[in-house]
Amino acid sequence: MRLLLALLLITTTVVAQDSDRYDQAVPRQAIKFSPGHLLINYHPTVEFAYEQRIAHRWTIQGEYGQIVNLQGTSRENRFEDAWDSDRKGYKAKLETRYYVYATQRARFTWYTAGELYYNNINYKKQMVTREYYDDTKDALYEKTYRQRVYHEEKGLSGKVGFLWNMGPVLLDVNGGLRYRVIHYSKILPAFDLDDDSFFEFNNDETSRDEAGLVLGVRVGYRFSWQRSE
Repeated sequence: MRLLLALLLITTTVVAQDSDRYDQAVPRQAIKFSPGHLLINYHPTVEFAYEQRIAHRWTIQGEYGQIVNLQGTSRENRFEDAWDSDRKGYKAKLETRYYVYATQRARFTWYTAGELYYNNINYKKQMVTREYYDDTKDALYEKTYRQRVYHEEKGLSGKVGFLWNMGPVLLDVNGGLRYRVIHYSKILPAFDLDDDSFFEFNNDETSRDEAGLVLGVRVGYRFSWQRSE
């Protein structure tokens, strides 16, 4: 009888410790910022996320990003070369997470996640050329071509990731696979030049369905944080 009570006490203690570990490791509420969307993105975005715990190991995260127009409206001394400007639009994500494992001191915790996302972006595509006035080719003038491009993208992702809890500050890293549906439409398509240069990154303005990889890095702040003992 004493042995049974001892085993029951040990089991209860282990379960309580495990529950306390996940209670500290899984954020109750957290806000996050994604620097990669602003610094290394074809369409730079100021993007913030909010994570809310809905069960012991389950959270839901919403994210919104506003497109910012960092590029100027013109490029001097660039001819026969198309560029983008006047960017507008937004990106939205909704993610559900399940935290699979947490270390004893709740410093690191790993999770799996499913995400739905939607992007709505439009921008002005421009090109400046030098052309002759007539067939004599004795006089040149500059001509600017412009068109409005609308880009809509929706998809889903399956990801794995981890949180690194550094006090109230956290680092959130994840990666996985995604499937997306991309649609482009153009108003007044005055030109359609594609640069196939291997050394220059260009946006693929074709409507398509495709699978690919996804990687995310976010820094954030978690509320109601308590230090592990």
